[in-house]
Amino acid sequence: MRLTRRDRIVLFAPLAVLLGGWLVLPAVLGLVATFTTYSPFTTTVRLSGFANYTAIVQDPQFGAAIRNIAVFTAAAVPLELAVGFGIAYLLRRPIKGRALWRVLFLAPWLVSPIAGGVMWHFLFGGATGILDFAFGWLGLPEVASPVGDLRLALPTAIAVEIWRVAPFVTFLLLPGLVSIPNEQWEEATLAGASWIQQIRHVAIPELRTLLLTVAMLLVGLSFGAFDTILILTGGGPGTATLTPALYSYGRAFQTNDWPVGAASGWLVAAGVIAVGAIYLRLARERPAT
Repeated sequence: MRLTRRDRIVLFAPLAVLLGGWLVLPAVLGLVATFTTYSPFTTTVRLSGFANYTAIVQDPQFGAAIRNIAVFTAAAVPLELAVGFGIAYLLRRPIKGRALWRVLFLAPWLVSPIAGGVMWHFLFGGATGILDFAFGWLGLPEVASPVGDLRLALPTAIAVEIWRVAPFVTFLLLPGLVSIPNEQWEEATLAGASWIQQIRHVAIPELRTLLLTVAMLLVGLSFGAFDTILILTGGGPGTATLTPALYSYGRAFQTNDWPVGAASGWLVAAGVIAVGAIYLRLARERPAT
């Protein structure tokens, strides 16, 4: 039995009310506020036009945040896909305790980003860090914490993000790999295909749409990187690991510049929306046959 237009309205009306009242309306009000001087700490509000956005674009710190997130995304997303796909490829065959391995590999993603940041900040600490312990055990001199090194802070943050997100990629890709018929793998093996050729000619064509979806999801997550980096490095040293989300947080809550913080937050949201639009465009395209 097909639902009538009235039935669909009745079914979706509660969801529309919830989304409109708790998501859409606050978002629209927040966007409008970025064109004013509104702040929870002020008693008068006036229109400011694009002054908040102009201040952001002219701020060198925001430029540094954009460069950092570009490097962060370009490095982290491919490696997260590669590591996650590699683990999923190894787990696609029935092995003893595969279910347990799947849970163990997912553990880094299940740990909250804040807790993960605290753990890695402790492990990379100068006096209590694992690197200092390892060098001391080998009789080598102490090393500085990488999270405090201007050159190593961003690569360290990228490595921690890969550790956290790659298992999630495995969780998403493994069902797709398992669903590929065994006949395709066997045909490739009989044809003398190496494991790299099997991935190129069997796995990737079958998982093309899923890989695109996961890649766009990872890009969106990278654009909004905040929690782990906040605890791990705080955006430092200097602006070495500053991200747009951290910049927005700092302007709104640390310097009490609420209008600029809100406007920069909307720029982050615009980046995520752009990624979603690109995904929708690519998803509609069909590979040529």
